[in-house]
Amino acid sequence: MKKIKEYVEGIADELCGAKDYAEKSLWYKAKGSPRYATYKAMAQTELDHAEKLHQMAVEDIEELKRVYPEVPQEMEDAWVKSHKDFVEKVAWIKQMLAM
Repeated sequence: MKKIKEYVEGIADELCGAKDYAEKSLWYKAKGSPRYATYKAMAQTELDHAEKLHQMAVEDIEELKRVYPEVPQEMEDAWVKSHKDFVEKVAWIKQMLAM
């Protein structure tokens, strides 16, 4: 279960970076600076990292559920919340990148 926590922390870190870069991209685009494209690409890279970590977490959780069909409710709740946060943040970052 420690591994899942590490995934969640890694995902949060990558999303934080993606959001930061996406905001900088928008700032430089508003100023007419070509730097916006660099920051946009950096944001997309961080977003890709978060999505890969998320997919690995999902795969590992599915594997754990096959071995341990009854996971503690607290753990299940923590993952559901983390997954919901992930989906919302990814949607917001993608919206910023589409601007």
